[in-house]
Order: sequence, then C-alpha cells, then structure tokens
Amino acid sequence: MTIAVRGQQARFASIRGELPRRPRIGMAFCAAIATAVVLGACGSDIPGNAVVQIGNASITTAMLDHWLAVANDTNQASTGVAAPPLPLPPDYTKCVAAQRKSAGSTATNTSTLKALCTQSYEALLNQILPFLIQTIWIQGEAVDRGVTVSNAKLESSFKQARDASNPPLKTAAEMNSFLAKSGETIADLKWYLYVKLLYAQVELKVQKEASKITSAQIAAYYEKNLAALTKPSTRNLHLVETSNQATAATVKSLLASGSSYATVAPKYSIDPTTKTAGGRMVGVSPTELNAQLSAAVFAAKQGVLSGPVKTAFGYYVFTVDSITGSSVPSLAAETATIRSLLTQQQVAKAENALQSGLTKKWTPRTNCRAGYVVSFCSNAPTTSTAATGATTGAASGAATG
Repeated sequence: MTIAVRGQQARFASIRGELPRRPRIGMAFCAAIATAVVLGACGSDIPGNAVVQIGNASITTAMLDHWLAVANDTNQASTGVAAPPLPLPPDYTKCVAAQRKSAGSTATNTSTLKALCTQSYEALLNQILPFLIQTIWIQGEAVDRGVTVSNAKLESSFKQARDASNPPLKTAAEMNSFLAKSGETIADLKWYLYVKLLYAQVELKVQKEASKITSAQIAAYYEKNLAALTKPSTRNLHLVETSNQATAATVKSLLASGSSYATVAPKYSIDPTTKTAGGRMVGVSPTELNAQLSAAVFAAKQGVLSGPVKTAFGYYVFTVDSITGSSVPSLAAETATIRSLLTQQQVAKAENALQSGLTKKWTPRTNCRAGYVVSFCSNAPTTSTAATGATTGAASGAATG
C-alpha cells in the first residue's frame, strides 16, 4: 500500500513542521476516523463540508485544503525556492497573476493561464485525494483487524525519527522553525507516522498468520518435490582437455605409461580451471559438464583411464577417481528448509492479498463528490482513461483563500 505526498519518502530524513495559519490535522482527526470507519458502508451520503465519505469518515474540504497547501509548498523546505501560489478554483486568481508575471507579459491570454492553473490544481488533487483516502482505509482495516498503536509507541517512534533527522531537531521550536515553509504541523507528522505504524502492525499480523505452517503442508511439499530434493550422483575425477585429437592421444599415452595428471595437465591442458589444479575436479554433477563429456564420465568405471572424448570444446582424457551415488534426503532432514520456504511463499502471498484486498474491500465504501472522483472511489468511471485521476470541472470550493 502506498501512502505518499510529494516528499513523503524523506519524511524523517528532514522532518518538516508547523505553520500556525494552516488547519491542524493530527491525532484527533486520526482517532475520529479510526472510530468511524469500523461502521463500514453506513452513512455513505457525503456531508456538505466534505468531498469524500468512507463509511462514517469524511475527508472534509478543510483537510483537503490543508494537504493541497502542503503538497504545493513542501519543496520550499529543501530547495529554498518559494512555492508558487496555490492554484485555487474556480477563478485561480493568484495563480493566474503569478503565471502572467512569470511570462512577463500582460497580453498573455487569461484563459490560457487559467488552463495551466487548472492543470496544476488537478495534479495536486490527484496526489492528495488518493493519499488521504488510503490513510482512512488503513485505519479502518486496523480497526477491523483489532490492531492498535499506543501513544507510547507513537511518541517513541516519533522521537527516534526526529533524532535521526539531519540536522537533529530536538525541540518543538527547532522543528517549527525548520518546517515552517512546508505548511505542515508536528501533529501532521505524528498522524502520518501513526498511519504508517498502523499499516506495519496490520502487515505484521498478516505475516504471523501466514507463518503458521503445518506438518501436513511440509509433508505434501516433500512428496511433490522429492525429485528436486534428491541429490544427484557425483564424481571425483582428473581430466585433461586438449585442442586436437593428436595431443589427446599423446596425453593418454603418457598417463597410461605412468605419468601423473599433476605433471601432464599443466603442460598439455587448455582448460584454465583444471590446468592449475593438476586436472583435479571434485564433486562433479552431470549438469556441470558439457553433454558429451558428462555422458562419458558418468558411464565410465572408477579408476579406468578413458577418452579421448570429442566435444565442441575440445578433446578430453579423464579418469574417474571415485563415485558417489544419488541420495534422497529424509523428510526430517528437509523439514526446516521446507518450513522456511513455505513461510516465505505464504507471507509474500498474504502481503499481496492484503494490498489487493484493501482496494477490493474499501473501494465500495468510498463515495466521492463530483469533481473529486479518483480511481479509489466507488463512483469512479469504469473506462481506463477516466478512472485514473480526479475529474475536472466541478472542483470549485476545494480550497479557499
């Protein structure tokens, strides 16, 4: 589940703080939602002061105003470049004036500038509404699953994040001074962290439930994958690879006459891996050799000088020193490995199901006012192009000022 406002990914790398003029949206808002969404689909009518209704929880115009301003202003804190005026429908007066000033001409068509401001507004809206909707979904899911985050846990996590910031911000005054340009408040940061902690707790509960692997599951996996679990037969051998048949014949003659691989391989072998090891190879499985050589090696008897074997890579002379047959591990020996593998598989499956399940479960409960319809809304258009973001046109009144 992604919950992000522009810049949220660095939320505590550079904690940003409060602007007193903005509406304060913090833990009171958070707690109210967590209580309300448990009621599910009830109360789906959208109140007059809201743009989205999820169960009995509302995204009010004040909340939307606040986070639109945050998204518009947030880069100021890190770049030091003043943000443009927040584009406010329906007239976009300040935005149009700023666009005209930037263009350097009073002759620029107002409708053209207004169209640019409309695009900016809709881009902000498509960041913020999905963000707010998903935070409510997460809180509702936490309630349904009986998951909570204590104030002590929240404060402890917030302190850790604050102390890890660069530069460290030890006091509220330091945070407020540093974060003033973003439009956020300390309460906003705690609320955002609260939602993240809630989702982490939901994930943890899902992971614990998915980690319950039974003996029957382990036995079934063992039986189904017995062939793959079986360790193949291996060979220890010495070999010399040559580039032509005549050299291979010379090598075989020398070895048959009593010369050792340790003296023959460094002189005649063209294989850099075995040449320096005196031709020695240990624990070789069938798949480690090319097809022609593998067939010959695994058909050869122990201690018999064999070859030359012609392959696409050269000619081989070899002797199999020892043979280890294939082995089938017991269920008991494989239980720990199988349990770990099944746990990973089930946890990954459960995490994917959680994310898709949130959308499936909460979208039908999410009713959006015309002009604020995004793909997370139950009343979103069904066509792929129309359902990707907030609809245009009826956005007047989303923010005031």
